[in-house]
Amino acid sequence: MVNRKSLSKKYAFISVYDKSKLSYLCSNLKKLNYNFISTGGTYNKINDLGFSCQRLDRLIKSYEILNGRVKSIHPKLYGSILYKRDNGNQIKEFAKLKIPSIDLVIVNLYPFSDFVKKNKNIEKSIEMIDIGGPGLIRSAAKNYKYVNVIVDVNDYKKLIDEIRKKNSSDINFRKKLAIKAFKTCSNYDKSIYNWFKLENKITKIKRTKLRYGENPDQSSYLIENKKQSIFKQQIQGKSISYNNIVDIDSGLNCLSEFKEPTCLIVKHTNSCGAASSGNILKSFNLALKSDKISAFGGVLFLNRVITSKVAREISKYFFEAIVANGYDKRSREILGQKQNLILINIPKYEINLKENRATAFGDLYQIKQRHLINKNFLRLSSKKKVTKKQTDDLIFGIKLVKHLKSNAVVLIKNKQLVGAGSGHTSRIDSLKFAVNKMKVNFNSKNFVCVSDGFFPFTDSIKLLHKNKCKVIAQPAGSKNDDKIKKYAIDNSISLLHIKERLFKH
Repeated sequence: MVNRKSLSKKYAFISVYDKSKLSYLCSNLKKLNYNFISTGGTYNKINDLGFSCQRLDRLIKSYEILNGRVKSIHPKLYGSILYKRDNGNQIKEFAKLKIPSIDLVIVNLYPFSDFVKKNKNIEKSIEMIDIGGPGLIRSAAKNYKYVNVIVDVNDYKKLIDEIRKKNSSDINFRKKLAIKAFKTCSNYDKSIYNWFKLENKITKIKRTKLRYGENPDQSSYLIENKKQSIFKQQIQGKSISYNNIVDIDSGLNCLSEFKEPTCLIVKHTNSCGAASSGNILKSFNLALKSDKISAFGGVLFLNRVITSKVAREISKYFFEAIVANGYDKRSREILGQKQNLILINIPKYEINLKENRATAFGDLYQIKQRHLINKNFLRLSSKKKVTKKQTDDLIFGIKLVKHLKSNAVVLIKNKQLVGAGSGHTSRIDSLKFAVNKMKVNFNSKNFVCVSDGFFPFTDSIKLLHKNKCKVIAQPAGSKNDDKIKKYAIDNSISLLHIKERLFKH
């Protein structure tokens, strides 16, 4: 083995991305009689710090190529690191290379993991994959019997202290450094593997470009659900837009609550028309009467097959899209006369139970509410009991209100939406809006009211009483629950509490 004390010159190869503590490293190694060999930016930095340094390319007579992609991969450099210092034949072979013997390799790698977290550009990320660095680290670690390898700036002081004590380093010290070096390379390769695997998965995902986003100046695309492709289920009409998809998903989520023939008319994700009855044509006519003005240009949903009779009635009005459980041949011909009308055929709809939303703070996830909504979802709080017909209207209303934007209030009569208010910043405003809609379109009495959250004050129940509402359902939880309950009892109003709050933001 080479006696390091007898060496008049010692060489360190230094190539580091993290150049912090480089001044400390070079000044102390210089005191320990080390000479420096380096490449590229590290060579320039060492010179800027005032230390003499030899350029690798001049030593090996081989220069960087491919914009720096290849600069330290050369037999002379690897030979200088890897030759066995106690093997006569290898010593003779190494001497022919005419390059200094390197017994200290200091290399840290491009920060690949940190880079890809902040940068989504695939080409730039690939350029951050270090090639020469891991090779040099592995070579020095393999030859730890003779060579020190440093991969962490925090180990500079340990190295200096070790060499200063003995003008060399202990083999156990070098072995520990080698173990850390192999672990660093292993973790580095693993991070690249994980990134490639994820990128490969992402690139396999089909992105379908849409006409535009919510507004014409916004670009958008859909990553399709392979099991349930909306494009495969479109049988007619213009290209589906971002807003169409959002409305269709919202409407189908709501429609899935109903078993009997039901029609919904959705505008900007909210139902402006809704009705259930014994047949789908009647349900359509009732849903349209809920609010004919708002229905214009909306998305129509029917949970039954559309027949020619239904199609003829639908064709009298303007809808952006129709979503149904199917279409018979004649209905396709009738509706086909409106070429831009989007027809979606969805016999079976699978609900996505996971909801997510992107925010500046990260992605939010939650599981959708999928309560079994029946009479057990209601509890009488006042004294006056409700009839079966009123209970059916309340159940219809709960199924509807949970899919409207909060603060949401619906007024229902005979399983028909007669008034709705949603998205207002106060519940009383939502209620006033719903009551006004009802007066314009129906002027109904003896309707029921369902609210997705509790009424915080008695003003809401007083307004409902004034307009002849006899049945109200809301979640409990207000500080004024007892006052509202007392008002209901005093005025013979049936007040029921819904089992859960049903907010939708």
